[in-house]
Amino acid sequence: MSKWYIYVILLTMVTACYQAPVTDVRMHVKGLMENDSAVSVITRDSVYTAYLDKTCGAALTLDPKQKADYAIFRYHGVSVPIYIEPNKNLEIFLKIENWEMEVKFAGSGAPKNEYLNNKTLREFYPDYKTDEAGIIQSLKTWETKLSEMLDSMHFDSAFTAIEKKRIHYLIYAYLPRYPSYQKYQLQKQEYEASDAFYTYISQQIPEEEELIDMPEYQTALQNLVQAFGLKGLREQNEWRFLKKQMEYIDKQVKNQIIKDFLMDKITTRYVEKNGTDHLEEIVHFYHDNVKASGKKLKFDDLCQKWLKLVKGQPSPTFNCLDIEGKEVNLTDLAGKYVYIDIWATWCRPCRAEQPYLEQLIQRYEGKDIAFVSISTDRDKKAWEKLVKTEQLQGIQLYGGRGNSFIESFVVRSIPRFILLDREGKIIEADMSRPTDPRTTELLDSLISL
Repeated sequence: MSKWYIYVILLTMVTACYQAPVTDVRMHVKGLMENDSAVSVITRDSVYTAYLDKTCGAALTLDPKQKADYAIFRYHGVSVPIYIEPNKNLEIFLKIENWEMEVKFAGSGAPKNEYLNNKTLREFYPDYKTDEAGIIQSLKTWETKLSEMLDSMHFDSAFTAIEKKRIHYLIYAYLPRYPSYQKYQLQKQEYEASDAFYTYISQQIPEEEELIDMPEYQTALQNLVQAFGLKGLREQNEWRFLKKQMEYIDKQVKNQIIKDFLMDKITTRYVEKNGTDHLEEIVHFYHDNVKASGKKLKFDDLCQKWLKLVKGQPSPTFNCLDIEGKEVNLTDLAGKYVYIDIWATWCRPCRAEQPYLEQLIQRYEGKDIAFVSISTDRDKKAWEKLVKTEQLQGIQLYGGRGNSFIESFVVRSIPRFILLDREGKIIEADMSRPTDPRTTELLDSLISL
């Protein structure tokens, strides 16, 4: 990978005595990634995006009402935690080589950002092989170490107070994972954490509505619910695991804002992955617990999308360009079964499936089935290069980001496979992969060899 640098300046400018401070973000990149000039600053409420010009520079102006808060600077999939403060300027120097990142700061806002990007904050990982008392003690020790490091910086009291909260949840988010590690990683299937352990994690991760936007607190909350969902579960059953989590939220979580967040997170994640499986019961739990109208509208829309993807429903259509620039539509394949692969050049699991997909193409050569691969790559040139270099078989199409067909099938992870019948109706909206023996079993049953 080529070496590249990013130079970012955050400047707070006061242009008049009574005018609110304006926070400007200026960025300069050397060794720009091909076809990717977007740079972003992501705050609690907004995403600010700019595009690098011919001089590899860009500028952003944040909302004048922007308060001191945590944020993220992002370029080409690389995220850097930052802290934005009115009336303070900040310079960011980011260097990446072979996926190793080095970041430096300058300006009056530098000290807090240097602290946030201190490697010590990312060094901790608990020893899950120890007993309950051992892991709890290790977390206490590490929290003390990080708190002392923070105190030594002599930051203002407001930042120190919120940062100690963040440190606490950064560390204690690991604790609820302990029972899962014991059961599945160490294969102690009969293991059950003590009642005292569950009491302790509940005490360490209480309901704090004012922190609901803090990512570390969100993670800790979700891990807590998962720990109680796992409690007493004797076998790995995804639906039963979800149901126990929903029951816990329904009965134990008192704060409505936190209840909305948790119920929405766990049910949305399940429905995105599993579609209409147990959907009626999930919807019942959801609407009994979630009060936030915006969340309910999005969840209901997700459910409606999946209800349109059940077996026998007409498939959404696609209209994409092939490697030669010719437009290909689903209707062009009428009269054939269609096995669709949603993938990207950068996706290793996708690439691992390709040799087996080639075997399927050869196995059913001359039969009434079409094999279509739709790329989600942002970089079209990377897709073209790979398809031509490796001479990929089947119908190779470029979908790109935000493709309506991909969105209609609620694709949240790749690779994703879809099977349609000769009339363009859905057989499987989440079809098995080429490496799965069930794929050839189903295709053999449909197609005369």
